Amino acid sequence: MSSTSATAPPAPIPAPDPASWRLPLRRGPYLTGTAGPDRLIGLDAARGLALFGMAAVHVGITSCGLNTLPGWLNLAHGRSAVLFAIIAGFSLGIMSGRKTPHAGERLVRTRLRILVRAVLLMAVAGALITFATGVAIILGYYAAWFAAALPVLHWRARRLLIAAAATAVVGPLVLKVLPLAMARGDLEPWPSVSDGSEALLGLFVTGVYPGAVWMSFIFLGMGLARMGISGTGRLARLAAIGVLCALLGYGGAYVLTRAAGAEEPDAFHLIVPMSRAASVVGSDMRPEPEAERAVAVETPSCGDGEAISASSEWPVLLSAKPHTNSFFEVVGSGGVAVTVIALLQLLASAGAWARWSLAPLAAMGSMSLTIYSAHIVAIWAFDLMSAQTNRPLMTMMGILAAFAMAWLAVFARGPMEHVMHVISLRATRAPSSPPSPA
Repeated sequence: MSSTSATAPPAPIPAPDPASWRLPLRRGPYLTGTAGPDRLIGLDAARGLALFGMAAVHVGITSCGLNTLPGWLNLAHGRSAVLFAIIAGFSLGIMSGRKTPHAGERLVRTRLRILVRAVLLMAVAGALITFATGVAIILGYYAAWFAAALPVLHWRARRLLIAAAATAVVGPLVLKVLPLAMARGDLEPWPSVSDGSEALLGLFVTGVYPGAVWMSFIFLGMGLARMGISGTGRLARLAAIGVLCALLGYGGAYVLTRAAGAEEPDAFHLIVPMSRAASVVGSDMRPEPEAERAVAVETPSCGDGEAISASSEWPVLLSAKPHTNSFFEVVGSGGVAVTVIALLQLLASAGAWARWSLAPLAAMGSMSLTIYSAHIVAIWAFDLMSAQTNRPLMTMMGILAAFAMAWLAVFARGPMEHVMHVISLRATRAPSSPPSPA
């Protein structure tokens, strides 16, 4: 009696658990992470440029004029944070379905994941603020903006862009009028007791990055994600629209602040002699030394402007200076950000050589939470706020870029990004049901 033995097919290799704590190894082309060929390298590079710009604002030496490196670094004031915020909105658009918004149960899961990420971002911000560097930590504001965007995750591009425009118009007026109205009603816009209950007002009205205005950047980024930024023609048109918005925002402010008789009207300083260059050192939150303040009085105004508040003069609403939070700043800086995103994505699509030229920025941008947190720790550990040259800035960012490039040569996701990814997945997926009794 003979028997034939059939060879059993090999057991399929189980797919890795996406919620595993084990860091995923890089499997595809460099810098594509877990997204594969759909990864937007140019967008990552723009995010990396925003990180560099914020670091320059925090610890760099900047001045008026574009005839020096400090003059170029001065362009980062305000604009780098705006670029970072628009890309954050773009990320929300990607998470919620890109061109086709999630719906039904999937939309609910997406909202839960984003809410968990917002809580984690707030926790990271709370940890970073304890280093007392003097830097205004933007991550806590991100958390609030992410939560505020949850109701509109299913919106399509047109509604999101309309919301961005409406917020840009109404938001600055809210910053000016709401505190005045509260004060007239015997309410306190700036509570004297700090017990955490004032957080909502600070995050959306009275803080450094008030959501009443900055949500316009979140809506804009989400709208861009819904539209898509693929294709040379579309990117070229997007860059042209960005340039037009920048000209309207900054040009309009230049004309109107003069017409309104502003004490310090908006101005452009393309070339300023070194002897007249006013330095702006460190973060927006740190008081200037007396010597620097004295120099600034006699030199062209550069750096940040006066933020719109209940006590600011009405002409501030017409300024486009960094961190004024005016309509003109939103249009101007938003236009610059859109142009940067479009041009870098165009460059990334030009070929392998172009992608490699963007690798240092793209590597940092693809693990932005890790790099942002690391640069805050570095400022604290090495007392970079007291730097008198830009060498510490360049050294810090060079080291962080090299670390990011080396890390992503091995792993597909940054360390802090992976922790956030795993926690948000585990917190929002249903536990496995126990087997039913026979």
